[in-house]
Amino acid sequence: MELETAVCLDASQGDLTLRGFCKTPTPHGSSRYTLDGLSLHSAGLTLLLPGEPLHFNRRPQTFTRGGRTVPATEGRLYLRASLHAHETWIAARHGPTYREGLVTLHRPARPVMGALEPWRAYLSCASRLIRD
Repeated sequence: MELETAVCLDASQGDLTLRGFCKTPTPHGSSRYTLDGLSLHSAGLTLLLPGEPLHFNRRPQTFTRGGRTVPATEGRLYLRASLHAHETWIAARHGPTYREGLVTLHRPARPVMGALEPWRAYLSCASRLIRD
């Protein structure tokens, strides 16, 4: 599932605040949700890291850090533990097939559907790395 879609659904259902994210209104777009150095917003996300924070900008689908573009593979690597922790929490709360049900219910756009298998592999790999 596309990250932005999942975050919006999690926010609208109250899962982000229930998990402990702090909701802060912003002057542009949706509210910002922050937990443990990870801030989520409809425009993207920010992850606090030593040195410079990592930003993901939704519209151009790019990662930046310190004003420089970061390769997507590197950006996803930084986010892996945070995303895995959240998806584990969601699965514990709603069941292991919850995200799959959302895909069926909301029928995301074709590019999102095409990204589902790599997303599943990414989360599966994250699960193995965190366990080991």
